Amino acid sequence: MSKKIGLLFALLILAVHSRAQVQAIEQQFTVAQDGSGDFKTIQEAVNAVRDHSQIRATIRVKNGTYREKVVIPAWKKNITLIGESAERTIITHNDYSGKDFPQRDFTGNAKFSTYTSYTLLVQANDCTLQNLTIENTAGRVGQAVALATEGDRIEVYNCRILGNQDTLYTSKNGRNFYKDCFINGTTDFIFGEATAVFEHCTIQSLTNSYITAASTTREQDFGYVFFNCRLIANDEATKVFLGRPWRPFAKTVFIDTEMGAHIAKEGWDPWKGDNMFPEKEKTAFYAEYNSTGPGAGREGRVAWSKQLTAGEREKYTLENIFTGWLPGKKSRLEPTGGRDTSFSVRGSYRHEIAHHPNIRIADAALPSAVQVIRNLEYRVSAAGKPLALDIYKPKKKAKAPCPAVLMIHGGGWRSGDRTHNATLARKLAANGYICITADYSLSTQALYPAAVYDIKAALRWIRTQSRVYGIDTTRVAVLGFSAGGELAAFIGATNGNVKFEGNTTEKGPSSDVQAVIDIDGILAFIHPESGEGNDSKSISAATYWFGYPKNERPDLWNDASPLTHVSAKTPPYLFVNSSVDRMHAGREDFIQKLNAFGQYSEVKTFADAPHTFMFFDPWFEPTLATISGFLKKVFATPAVVSGK
Repeated sequence: MSKKIGLLFALLILAVHSRAQVQAIEQQFTVAQDGSGDFKTIQEAVNAVRDHSQIRATIRVKNGTYREKVVIPAWKKNITLIGESAERTIITHNDYSGKDFPQRDFTGNAKFSTYTSYTLLVQANDCTLQNLTIENTAGRVGQAVALATEGDRIEVYNCRILGNQDTLYTSKNGRNFYKDCFINGTTDFIFGEATAVFEHCTIQSLTNSYITAASTTREQDFGYVFFNCRLIANDEATKVFLGRPWRPFAKTVFIDTEMGAHIAKEGWDPWKGDNMFPEKEKTAFYAEYNSTGPGAGREGRVAWSKQLTAGEREKYTLENIFTGWLPGKKSRLEPTGGRDTSFSVRGSYRHEIAHHPNIRIADAALPSAVQVIRNLEYRVSAAGKPLALDIYKPKKKAKAPCPAVLMIHGGGWRSGDRTHNATLARKLAANGYICITADYSLSTQALYPAAVYDIKAALRWIRTQSRVYGIDTTRVAVLGFSAGGELAAFIGATNGNVKFEGNTTEKGPSSDVQAVIDIDGILAFIHPESGEGNDSKSISAATYWFGYPKNERPDLWNDASPLTHVSAKTPPYLFVNSSVDRMHAGREDFIQKLNAFGQYSEVKTFADAPHTFMFFDPWFEPTLATISGFLKKVFATPAVVSGK
């Protein structure tokens, strides 16, 4: 029975691990009608996207005419649908209001309505459409929607949205952004409740009627806003109104728009004859600013419309219209709040012993001359979590204050804890140093730069407590392994940079360090040697820390690179590296910058050593000796404490 339970437990662990691996894959699919892609239909690709994914899935659609009625449901968020070309990647269907259903739907309806006549329906949040033609070819048979949006933060670029009546339905109170699009239709062919911006779009009227029919709610500050658009028409359309209010409180504004001669001199229509909502013009907000062309004349416009002043125009910015969202800036991953225990010293040992059968975990015994002071809270994190540190110091009181070494653990900015540096801290403390191992905000709790703020706060704390623990504040080093090595390098490179101090209201001593020991931590995230974020099919640890993939926010990835910030204030560096080349990405460039400022550096590389070499013999003692020699050189360290 115990063997069966053990087997079941192992299978459960494997399933959880497999699920975690699956969740780490960034999905990318190709749709091609000739079978050369992953799927032949767009809907199949949409269905294959993980439910409720925080990571963007990209579906690339090859040229072709896809006769589909496509739905991106609410649980398939973060999808980007990209056509090969707007003119030749076509999604088409021909349903319309009043058309018979092939069979009754779940409500018992036998006919299509306006709301079910769509060709493409986007119900999910944070979806992007690009380089597509989306059309409803039902003809002039009444309401026939080509594209319907129900989600929030919908972006549409370089798309052709074609139809007749009710071509584009921006349903529900979401936010839509259309740029460089071509939209045509007959009556009310841009309609709905959403807050939507149209930038550099061409709007074509096919007959005398109305372009927009907004149903903005009373609570919304903005409805439809057109920036730098062109209003054109075919020969049939000679008198077209900019809009009419589908519901009370409708809002539509045209700014810097070129209007053809087909635009009626009145500009707007009140939609008389609506018995349910009469006199909607009394609550509608219809306005223009700086429009040009033969249809843009102010004389003759209905009295209840408005010409914006220059001051009023200033509030029409994307930041104001889309409060809390800026199109083009992708949604940031949110911390999960859980604890990631995937990285540990023993776990690394189990992994590496298969490749290095002679390794042993370094002796963690506490030297008799060293004492430990544990669980000292040094600050509360941005996530409201108390952050603690441990101090390892010589028992014997020194004649003068001792140098200090703040130690930062690794674990991909997501896992690990301060105990991982305990062995090295004990041995260095026996050599006359006061070693501090500190926890910091991991990406499961708070994103970059929260960890930087924490570590700099720990350095300030060390200096405030220097008399209590006998610390020489003029000789403070920072040491880190892997992700901790990158952070240590970053802390040193940003000496004196107030941008990374975090809460600047915290008055106190400096967070500067006088030396840095970087153990297999990279120096640049965007670099030919870096492996972070280079695999398009996986999510790197850095992506979770920054909240964005490299291609979406390269500015953030560069900002977090120590190489970006080297200056005359940057202190001496020791680089201790494994044989894994990508773990010292940017090192040579970093050293060149140090040389330019006349700053000292050393490099120690262990041939054939794995990334986690510092935890294991035969590399631990040489690593300790290298670090001790470097610190002695830059700090003129006192003699080794007796009774080691």
